[in-house]
Amino acid sequence: MEFASKAKFANKGTRILLRHLFVAGLSALMVYLFYLSYGAWGVEPALWPAWDQDHPLWRAFAHAAFVLLFLSLTLGPAARLWRPVARHLSWRREFGIWFMVLSLGHAYVIWDRWARWDVPALFGVGYVAEFGSYILFRPEVGIMNLMGLMVLPMIVLLALTSSDRAVNLLGPSWKWLHSSLLHAVFYILMLRGILYLFFFFQFSPPNWQFYPPIWFLYVFLGMGILVVSLQAAAFAKTVLQGRGRGPHSAFQVAAVVGVAVLFVLPMVVTAGAVAYLDSRLISDPSLLLGR
Repeated sequence: MEFASKAKFANKGTRILLRHLFVAGLSALMVYLFYLSYGAWGVEPALWPAWDQDHPLWRAFAHAAFVLLFLSLTLGPAARLWRPVARHLSWRREFGIWFMVLSLGHAYVIWDRWARWDVPALFGVGYVAEFGSYILFRPEVGIMNLMGLMVLPMIVLLALTSSDRAVNLLGPSWKWLHSSLLHAVFYILMLRGILYLFFFFQFSPPNWQFYPPIWFLYVFLGMGILVVSLQAAAFAKTVLQGRGRGPHSAFQVAAVVGVAVLFVLPMVVTAGAVAYLDSRLISDPSLLLGR
C-alpha cells in the first residue's frame, strides 16, 4: 500500500512537471511571436530610438501574460457550460503561475529598459537641474505603472497560493481569495490595456506624431468580452439549474438573463466606445500632408 502511494505521488509529480514545462514552452513561444509581430514596424530610429528592441519586448511579455490569464479565466465558466471541459480545469494552476512569471518579466523589462532603475522615471517624473526640482513629464507613464504596481502583488499572491497546501490551509476562504483577486486583476488589466493600447498611442498634441499601429487592440477587447460572456452564461445556467429541473416562469428566466446581460454590458459598452472612437480618428499621416 505504501509503495502504491509513493508511486501515485511520483506519477502526479511527473505529470505536474510536464505540464509546467509545456506551459513554460508555450509562454516562451508566445513572447517570441509577439515580439516578432512588433519587430517590423518601420519605426524611425531618430524618433523612437528604443522602440526597435525595448518597446516590443515589454509588449510581448504583457500580451503573452494576458493570454494565460484569459485561459485561466475561461476554463471555469466553460466547464460549467460544457461538462467535458471540466477534465482540463486543473490546468488553471499552471496558467496562473506562468501568468505571474510573465507579469514579473514584463515588470522587470519596464524597470530595466524604461525606468533604467530610476524610481521617479518609473512614474514619468524627471529631474530638471534648471529648476532644481522634479517635473511630471509623462503622466500617462505614471498612471500605467501605478496600476501595474497595484495589481502585481495580487498576481504574486494568487500564484503563491496556487497549491494543494494553500487550499488545505485556507479552507473555504481559498476560493473567496482567488475569485476576488482574479476578477480584480482582470478588470484592472483590462482598463490598463485599453488606456495603453488606445488612449496613449494616438495622434495628439503637443507632438502631433503618428505611432506605429497596435494590432492587439481588438484582439484584447474581444478576449475581454468573451471572458465576461462565458462567466455570465455560466452564472445563468447555474442559477436556473439550482432552482430545480421543473419549468421556470418567464419572470425568473428574464430576471436571471437580465442579471447576466448587465454583467456583460460594461465590457461591451467599453469595447464599443473604443471601437467607435478608433474608427473616427486620423490614422493616415498622408491625410494631413495633402497627399
